[in-house]
Amino acid sequence: MRLDGKKAIVTGAGGALGGAISRALAREGCAVAGLDLRSDGLDQLRTALRQDGHEAEGVQVDLCDFDAVQSAVAGIRARWGGIDILVNNAGGGMVRPFAEMSGNDWQQMIDGNLTSVFNVTRAVVPTMLERRSGRIVSISSVAALRGGRLVRHATGYATAKAGVIGLTKSLAIELATEHITVNCIAPGAQLTPARDNDTPERREALLSQIPTRSLGRPEDLAETVVFLCLPSARYITGAVLAQDGGHSI
Repeated sequence: MRLDGKKAIVTGAGGALGGAISRALAREGCAVAGLDLRSDGLDQLRTALRQDGHEAEGVQVDLCDFDAVQSAVAGIRARWGGIDILVNNAGGGMVRPFAEMSGNDWQQMIDGNLTSVFNVTRAVVPTMLERRSGRIVSISSVAALRGGRLVRHATGYATAKAGVIGLTKSLAIELATEHITVNCIAPGAQLTPARDNDTPERREALLSQIPTRSLGRPEDLAETVVFLCLPSARYITGAVLAQDGGHSI
C-alpha cells in the first residue's frame, strides 16, 4: 500500500499491459481510472478490481479526440478531486514497408501513439500544477531506441514512440520545479497474448536479438511503473528506462 489514497489514470487499460499496470497500482492502494477505446477489456478490468476491493472507474473514450479526452478527465477529476498519477500506456504498431505507407497509415501511427499521449497529458497536467505534485509515466518502445530492429517495417511506429521520448524529456524540464516528475519506459518485446501467434521461427528471430533470450513480462513492466510513481522516485525525472532484456545495449 505504498501509494495508498493516490488517484491514477491508465490509458489503454483494457489491454494486457494496461491491465497489468492497473492491477499493480491498485494493489499499492491507488484508485484507478482506465481510459480505453475498447469497452470489453475495460469493463472486465473494472469489475475485477472492484471485486478485489479496489476503487476503479472505466471510461470508454477515443484518446485521439482532444475534446472527448478533456471531458473524460474532467469527469474523473470531479469525482475524485484530483489526479496524482498518469500512465500513458495506450498505443499500437503497424508493420508496413515505408515505401508502401499511405498518409492515413502515417497519421494513424502518430495519432495513436503520440497525439493520444499529448491529449491525455494536456488534460491531466493542470490539476497536477494546482496541487504542485504528480507522476507521469509514458510507455514508449525499444523501437524508438533501436529503430525497430526487433520488428522490421515499423518506421511509423518507431517514429511516433520516439516522439513520446521527446515529449517526456521536454515536459520533465518544464514541470521540474512543480514537483511533477515525467519519465518514460521503453519496453522490448512483451509476453502478451499476441505473442501466442508467433511461429517457432518468429520466436527464435526475436530471442536471437535479446541478450537474455527471454521476452518481457507485463507484470515486471507494471512494477517498474509503480517504482517511478513512489515517493522515493522523486529525484528521477526525464529518464528513459529501457526494459528490454538488453536488446538496446
